[in-house]
Amino acid sequence: MRAPSWSRLALAALAASTVACIELPHSDDPPVEPPPDDPDPPPVDPLDPPSPPGACPVRGVIAARSLADTDPIALAPLTFARVLDRVRETAGATATPRLALYQAWFRTFGASPGVGDCDDPDRDPEGYGLRCPRAPEARLASIDPFAAAAVARFEPVAVFDRFDLAPGDGATCGEYRIVYALRAEPFAPVRGPGFVIVEAALPNPTPAAGVDACLPVARFWHALSSENDPARRATQLEQFFFTGGAVAGFPAAIDARHLGLADKAATFARGQLRTNLFIDEVEWALREFKLRRTCVGATCALAVAPVPVAANPADELVAGTHPRATAFADALATQVGALTAPRIADLSLAIDPIFDELESVSMPGTATVRYRARAAVALRVALQRQLTATGSSLTTSNLLDRATTQTCAGCHDVSSNADLGGGLSWPPSNGFTHVDERGTLSPALTDVFLPHRAAVLERFINDRCSTARVAAPVDPSRTLGGSVVGAAN
Repeated sequence: MRAPSWSRLALAALAASTVACIELPHSDDPPVEPPPDDPDPPPVDPLDPPSPPGACPVRGVIAARSLADTDPIALAPLTFARVLDRVRETAGATATPRLALYQAWFRTFGASPGVGDCDDPDRDPEGYGLRCPRAPEARLASIDPFAAAAVARFEPVAVFDRFDLAPGDGATCGEYRIVYALRAEPFAPVRGPGFVIVEAALPNPTPAAGVDACLPVARFWHALSSENDPARRATQLEQFFFTGGAVAGFPAAIDARHLGLADKAATFARGQLRTNLFIDEVEWALREFKLRRTCVGATCALAVAPVPVAANPADELVAGTHPRATAFADALATQVGALTAPRIADLSLAIDPIFDELESVSMPGTATVRYRARAAVALRVALQRQLTATGSSLTTSNLLDRATTQTCAGCHDVSSNADLGGGLSWPPSNGFTHVDERGTLSPALTDVFLPHRAAVLERFINDRCSTARVAAPVDPSRTLGGSVVGAAN
């Protein structure tokens, strides 16, 4: 049976199932407004195969091949060891052994008299608080996941095409992600669940040409829908991520410079690594990292450096108890336009990293991102002022709930099925993940986000079928998918 492409009929059914999960409105919510008409492209027959490579216009995106591939055969070449070897090589830091790089990374969850741990004096400069140590996660530093007989290892479970995250000005051509799941033997010193996500920002080799220069990348990912042999997709994905040559003129995606690489105290570049860990089932928490290089002469050392988790404002700021609370209230008010978007896929949040926590806790009892419950009066006043100025009928509670959806913890668990006002309900995760160890995708992905990303990919290609056809202008402050540039999702 052929895998179906997205169709408007399928989307309508999915939308109906989502609406059925909406909670009763809160007492301060406005009357529920119907969502706007879906502006995505016309439907295609679900039994039609996708367009062959090179065709234009194109139709039919098979998500399981072009957007979220979870086939173990297709993923087999994309090993975790190759990621660390590739970043060492491209950073010119092969003097840092692969195992040492990995173990130092996970020692950042522990505490010791030495440096490189969570209790370093400069680790939490804003004083937002960080659970330190996280002893179960720190035990990951005691294993060798690369050994032939490893008792615990990270294996690829999904590849995600995030072409929709390309900025409107073409500064990059999107992000391309590999998700690795922890596989542990029963007698291993650590047990999952645990995930490492590698999120490479692919640079635009001809930025003067703007986002149009990203067309070959869009065509590469769309063409994968026509490839039903996972072994051949494996070769193409290996080229795209590791060896190069998949898209003429573009480098391989996995490169230290695409994962935030910075020298010493320099500003980090785009791209990042993330962890989503529930080791020994103590507490789900998500953290973010970038690569830092330190060179002495011709010898360079590489480290995986903790950074604030993007779009995860500290609860002390929301509650008004931190010295930066007033500045934060002003900053969040500038995000009202992004947070009042009429469609789930268009919601976004991008604020200065100085306001972000160093981890995002997803556990229902300990999550700190329930902003509605924590918001100070001064913050609500600032938000209401902006809501009134824009003519929105949403409440400040709606806005705070929408901000929660954009945090790691909110998106992964806290916001599942939450009523956001304006006729929107946040789609559910798998429970702390959007892809699990078996490669099962969440309803949020299958019902909402993948159809949206498919529409973005097709529209981008079809708008550029010929020189006679003029592509719609793209706001440089927005991504092709409609989110604010710099938003985490």
